[in-house]
Amino acid sequence: MIQFLKDRWYFIVAAIILLVVFMIVQNILKSQKKKKEQYQQRLKEQVLSEALKNSRTNKNVFAGNDQAAPLDLGTIPGRPDGARGGRIVVQLAVTGEKTDLYVVKPEEHVLLGRTPGMNKIVLPNENVAQQQCDVFLHHEQVYVRNLNPTFPMALRRKKQQTPVGDKGIRILTGDLMLIGPYRIQVTLMDYEGNIV
Repeated sequence: MIQFLKDRWYFIVAAIILLVVFMIVQNILKSQKKKKEQYQQRLKEQVLSEALKNSRTNKNVFAGNDQAAPLDLGTIPGRPDGARGGRIVVQLAVTGEKTDLYVVKPEEHVLLGRTPGMNKIVLPNENVAQQQCDVFLHHEQVYVRNLNPTFPMALRRKKQQTPVGDKGIRILTGDLMLIGPYRIQVTLMDYEGNIV
């Protein structure tokens, strides 16, 4: 038996190497899974805190005659109370001349543009309209529409890119809104922070 093992020592070394590699790969996978779970937990906490903060402090600042009014899209069918509220929040990761992360409720018509006081998200740049676009909820789905055709914007989904007009285009997780020098990554989540 000992002679057999001496003659076949390379099999033993190969088995040990495979065992070590397997253990290293397992540790790496566990570490990545733990980091992903921690990241998702942070997102959930951020969404919950933002939803609570928005529900207590958010007011409609667009009621003046000289400012854009939210679309009146009616009530959502199938709801007994006729409520317009949703169960979706939108995370908008802005990169460009400024970098910010926003978590917003689309049922409140989130306006983006360059003028402070007129927009929930301010994108200061001369290539962005005073009020560029509206992100809103309609029939439990999130849409974006361009409020000023003089300042074009586009929506990129995977490799497809389409201009955004005033009719509204449905947005999904992973979409990229292109406004002037800004790129805005879209993530749709429920109120528990689960990506939808």
